[in-house]
Amino acid sequence: MPAPSLVHAARKAPDANRHIFRMARIMSERKNGPEGACTAVHLFQAGYTEAQVHAYRDPARALLQGLPLTGDPPGRREAEAAVEAIREIRFVRAADRFLAQRAWAPPVVSESTDLGVAP
Repeated sequence: MPAPSLVHAARKAPDANRHIFRMARIMSERKNGPEGACTAVHLFQAGYTEAQVHAYRDPARALLQGLPLTGDPPGRREAEAAVEAIREIRFVRAADRFLAQRAWAPPVVSESTDLGVAP
């Protein structure tokens, strides 16, 4: 696996979109080739570095599937929404447990005729 700094630099490169479109074209050509799929070796042979393959592979796949080119891996937004829903559920459950432990009851008041005062 390449260094995260190299992957980040590849994602932020000024010509990143051009590389993504080129990678998508290579993937679609290799899909129809004798192997039936495009592998990382094919991308290395096309001149991509390991960091570029990691940075541009998911956006190129999304482009081939007709999804918008966001730079995020496919499913990232759905996963973040699911994580947020889980956090809300956990927060509500923790609040319910906290309130259950602090069960409040009104004070018991009883009237007495004896006021404790001497006549």
